[in-house]
Amino acid sequence: MKQLVRLHLRRDRWQLLAWVLFVGLLPTLMAVSTRQGYPDQATMDAFAQQSMANASEVALRGPVFAVSVGGLVAWTVASSGSLVSAVIAVLMAVRYVRSDEAAGRTELLRSQPVGRRDVLIAALAVPGGCAVAIGLVVFAGLAATGLPVAGSLLLGLVLMGSTLFFTGLGAVAAELSTSAGLARGLAFAALGVLFVIAATGDATHSALVWLSPFGWARYAQAFAADRFWVPLLPVVTAALLAWVAITLDGVRDLGTGVLPSRPGRSVAASWLNGPLTLAWRLGRGSLLGWSIGLGLLGVLMGSTMTNLDAQLDSAAFRDFAARHGGGSVGEVFFLFVLYVLGQVASAAALATVLSLRTHEADGLAEPVLAQPVTRGRWVASQVVMAAATGIGILAALAAGAALTSGKPALAFVTLAYVPSLLLIVGLATALVGWAPRAAVAVSWAVLAALLLADLLGEFALVPPDVVAAISPYAATFRAIVGSGLPLVAAGLTVAAAALAALGIVGLRRRDLQLG
Repeated sequence: MKQLVRLHLRRDRWQLLAWVLFVGLLPTLMAVSTRQGYPDQATMDAFAQQSMANASEVALRGPVFAVSVGGLVAWTVASSGSLVSAVIAVLMAVRYVRSDEAAGRTELLRSQPVGRRDVLIAALAVPGGCAVAIGLVVFAGLAATGLPVAGSLLLGLVLMGSTLFFTGLGAVAAELSTSAGLARGLAFAALGVLFVIAATGDATHSALVWLSPFGWARYAQAFAADRFWVPLLPVVTAALLAWVAITLDGVRDLGTGVLPSRPGRSVAASWLNGPLTLAWRLGRGSLLGWSIGLGLLGVLMGSTMTNLDAQLDSAAFRDFAARHGGGSVGEVFFLFVLYVLGQVASAAALATVLSLRTHEADGLAEPVLAQPVTRGRWVASQVVMAAATGIGILAALAAGAALTSGKPALAFVTLAYVPSLLLIVGLATALVGWAPRAAVAVSWAVLAALLLADLLGEFALVPPDVVAAISPYAATFRAIVGSGLPLVAAGLTVAAAALAALGIVGLRRRDLQLG
């Protein structure tokens, strides 16, 4: 098994190192920035009071348990850092368990003198080891800034536990599914449901928050009550999920999933006659999984709005809502959560368009291009499918929210994030065309950097104008609550189309490159 772990580390050493350093050093960066941005207790008190008057901030991050540098860092990082690390953990777990199996690597490894379970255990050990490394980096970085040792250690354990939990969740989804796309869809749908459960629990001050690992991360109360028993919850649950994944791996055949798949036809359907329909056939399972998950989230969020309007009917919340679009408190809450979910939809679309590079590296692009199919049509078809995936997810979210809230206008607000999503798809296409070997890592790094910029902007550590200039999501949000949305949407759409066209030109000019 040691050799298998070394193989994964050798193949993905730079991506894994970037993951550990990005998530591990984020709390230290926040601690240093908080000291500079809020140099005295009065400014920290004012910030905390303003944040707690924001219903969406309470929902997305929970209450501020301690108005101190450590308390504000924990308030920001416990939930947001867990979310970022959770997304990466799911992607890595699905890659090692399902993508490698689909590419034939797992079969090759099992032909060697290794145990059947060793392959899966090694696949879990690598992201699990990264989780431990993240915890150590968090602890060392925070302690080095002079923050209390107990709180620094607890916050490291919190992020470690969350990463372990979602590694196990990703592995279970990979065992259930027959494809990597469907596995990612199932895992991310579960992630979204768990995030909204925690947000709803905090927004309504209910015990729902304890049903989610995001709630556990918040209520460990690092640098406040320092509940060291709370990180045991995700660690124990992660061990249970790993056991479930290993058990499922033992009862299924190689190349299949636990969930039964329909046997394919001996002859392809008449409509499956081109690259676009092929892209649809390969990506429809992922689209369906994402849409169902986000649609259910929309139903939950829409049903919460009325309760929030009643529970948070105060002068402070009404003033906040008036400054952010002029709607009700529930509608403003939806706008802030939508800000995050728009980025989640972008991640799904990004995974879809990056299958261009996956198919190229695995040799699956060659049989397609050997047919009377041009490279331009092949790339354009996958870009269209990626855009359809993102739009379908946002449409399902919009439909669910509008249905249960009785506010059809929410559907139009939700779809306002489509141009931002298209820009990410266009950028990834350009990278696949001109820098194929770096396309996957750079595309995800750009999305992570945008998430970090938004986080720093929400924490008032970067000027809002700078964040809006960097992040298409921030620019879209500002246009929604202010003005100029048509102009912003048009600009982002034109930029996305230009980048996609650039990617098509680049791929037409170069040779295919296998992994």
